[in-house]
Amino acid sequence: MAKVRTPPIYTTPQDAASAFYQAFEARDLDAMMATWADDEEVVCVHPGGQRLVGYDAIRNSWEQLFAGDVRLKFRLEQPIAIDTVGLAVQSAIEHVFLADGSPRGLAVATNVFMRTPTGWRVVCHHASAAPPAATPAPSGPLH
Repeated sequence: MAKVRTPPIYTTPQDAASAFYQAFEARDLDAMMATWADDEEVVCVHPGGQRLVGYDAIRNSWEQLFAGDVRLKFRLEQPIAIDTVGLAVQSAIEHVFLADGSPRGLAVATNVFMRTPTGWRVVCHHASAAPPAATPAPSGPLH
């Protein structure tokens, strides 16, 4: 009989964020999904990907991503965190590397965490490719 994992309790948003990136680097689907709230209102947008809504859709996307041959490592830069009693938003620049240390690119990531009865969990992950640093700022509003 397979051993059932007890989901970890992340006591801070930072604990959940660390577990998220550790699971990503390890390509561990169960560990990744343990960082997410088990809810139909969760949202994930991978760089260049569509908006995924719901636990099952997000799980399927990570399963497909981890099935590939590419192992990634991350270094976060310029982190900004806004924490409240029950919600936390973290934004950072992700320096993405291949497992051998070769640079893969930069992404801008925003992660939203919610305090649940079982600890802090991801409710939204949105990452997009970062524009080259030399790109001038747009002259008008984007929205």
